[in-house]
Amino acid sequence: MRVTGLVLSCLLLAGAGRAEPRPQPARVSPAQAAVAEGIALLHQNKVAQARERFEAALALDPASADAHYMLGWLREQEKDLAAAEAEYEAALVHAPSRAEIHDRLGFVRGEAGRTDDAIAEFRQAVRLDPKLFDARYHLGATLWWTGDAAGALPQLQEAVRLQPAHPEARYYLALALKRTGDLPAAVGHLRRVVRLSPSLTPAYVQLGAALREWGDVDGAVTALKKAVELDPASAEARNTLGLALMEKGEAEAAIAAFQEVLAREPGHASARHNLGSALMQKGDLEGAIAVYRALTSSDARSAEAFYNLGVALKQKDDFAGAEAALRRAIELDPQAQLPEAPYTLGVVLWQTGRADDGVAAFKGALAARPDYAEAHYMLGTVLKQQGKEDDALAQFRETVRLQPRSAEAHLSIGQMLRQRGDAAGAAAAFAEADRLRKLKADDQAATFAVSAGLKKLAAKDLAGAIASFREAVRLAPEQAQAQYQLGLALQKAGALAEARSHLAAARRLAPYLAAAEPRD
Repeated sequence: MRVTGLVLSCLLLAGAGRAEPRPQPARVSPAQAAVAEGIALLHQNKVAQARERFEAALALDPASADAHYMLGWLREQEKDLAAAEAEYEAALVHAPSRAEIHDRLGFVRGEAGRTDDAIAEFRQAVRLDPKLFDARYHLGATLWWTGDAAGALPQLQEAVRLQPAHPEARYYLALALKRTGDLPAAVGHLRRVVRLSPSLTPAYVQLGAALREWGDVDGAVTALKKAVELDPASAEARNTLGLALMEKGEAEAAIAAFQEVLAREPGHASARHNLGSALMQKGDLEGAIAVYRALTSSDARSAEAFYNLGVALKQKDDFAGAEAALRRAIELDPQAQLPEAPYTLGVVLWQTGRADDGVAAFKGALAARPDYAEAHYMLGTVLKQQGKEDDALAQFRETVRLQPRSAEAHLSIGQMLRQRGDAAGAAAAFAEADRLRKLKADDQAATFAVSAGLKKLAAKDLAGAIASFREAVRLAPEQAQAQYQLGLALQKAGALAEARSHLAAARRLAPYLAAAEPRD
């Protein structure tokens, strides 16, 4: 695999700000003395004089690995990678077991885009000196960049063990953990990174993205706003912030974030797609359609652009336009990476009286994604209307298996069982549908009660806030925010034992809240 030199140039050099040879014995040769003098001059920023001493050392002893190593380091700082590589190679001729030289040679080769060669040198450095932090860090970070997160993980874990306070090594460890599925550990390390290096913008971006994925949208917004504050020009920070704001329902703020990205980078396709989604969330269908039409013009091979255009046109009841856009999206997606396109086309075809074509479209969506619960439900709905009861019931049951909280699927099962004379089965399905609908209504009411409680807190009405939060917990005891806000309010009121109980419930429901919880 080959990646560009930009990849390794992103790695901050760990412990390599000044290259140092190994400690010398008590009696040193003239060449070793010259190297030591050169290093002392480097510490005084007298680069030209230092170079002269290193060259003098080579004149005295052409086999001086230290002199070659230091000259290689100087060439590296000057971005003369070929000359640096030659010096490091010469050093290894005379000292093939020096791990730090293999590490620097690997770094230079990585900078030149020779990633496989770089990895080989880093691995050799680790074999020679398992405790060399630089080699562990560079190997782990490079493996992560090449997509081998599983291979990167043990190297980065060891690097962090060797230097726990090194923010960049911990940053890459967090990314490897996130990529390999350990999101809670990734969040924990990213929180530590921003404490170690409060100005490291990418860490705030990744923390925000991880918190958003974990479900802590408020925490994500806070982290991403900090990233934007640190680097207003960061398109990634603003774009990810916009997505988090959309999840909070703050469409206007999200639109502003995406527009700011596009003002700086008009060709940022992801931000333009997201702008269209935010406009749809706001209800500005015309604005969204204009954005998506522009995307289909600028990138006529983008299946995603045509799919999004089709969704927007469908919401505007332009079914002919939606159908054309969705069919084009499917044509542009031969590997069926976007099963939402045939699913949405199926809905349009069904809505316009072409049930058989709709069935084919839903089946196409399910061929691409067999666990697509919504497609199973819609296929069941159409089959039921066509009188294919056994097939329809099978689709509704599969919907429930994949999405047990689908009240609509339980209701449909109840209706079909009642038609078949299965009174007990129908009653059970109707009861579950009613229970799920009540849960949904109670959850919405609880969210409203939490909002009311927060407003009362802002007005210094602690007793009223506690009453609202208690109502929220009564309505939806499994809602993390209800438990959490009641716990915090009780803590303020001095009811510490009861507060701890509700905070523990909140942590169980949403582990990310543990990190945000104030200490007693």
